[in-house]
Amino acid sequence: MPDLKKFQLKKKTPSKQKVKQGHKLVWLTLIIIAIPCVLVGYVLITSMEQQNQPVVGNRFQKGDIDPKITQDQLDQLQASLSEIGGVEGVTVNLKSATLRVHLNVMDDASQDQINAIVDEAYNRVAAILPIETYFTNNENGKMYDLEVDGYNYLVDEAHPQESQIYIKVTKTGAGNRVTDYLTQPKDQDLVNQIVRQ
Repeated sequence: MPDLKKFQLKKKTPSKQKVKQGHKLVWLTLIIIAIPCVLVGYVLITSMEQQNQPVVGNRFQKGDIDPKITQDQLDQLQASLSEIGGVEGVTVNLKSATLRVHLNVMDDASQDQINAIVDEAYNRVAAILPIETYFTNNENGKMYDLEVDGYNYLVDEAHPQESQIYIKVTKTGAGNRVTDYLTQPKDQDLVNQIVRQ
């Protein structure tokens, strides 16, 4: 038998192992990801809690819309506008500091008749609620806007769009009176280019 060399067992001395930095990188990554997740979660939770509550606020400051339009003035305006000849229905509402007057005129009314009725309605509004007092901004603040519109009918199967007449008079607190004929194009050439016949 060949001689087996005796193996000498060397005592191994423990070598110093390098401390791995991997766990620090994992923790740093988790923190970087967790911060936006926590913020988004907070926003979602708080918005879900307040979901069934109305948003309460006031866009007007002290001095705006002063004097205020009262319900008595709106009732007086409704009664006065109902007396205009050729008007079948009147709707008056005041929402978000805009007084809107809608006049449903006879179906067979011409554009001149509707224009005269809308002008008469504007003048009756001005008689009850003076334009300079209620619908013109002053140095103290913003005031109301006014919209008076008149139409012969709303479009449906019995009433074609081609014969509808819709006129709107607008007076903003910061601007002047403007009359728009909503059923007539302002630029017929442009309409002809756009509409395919």
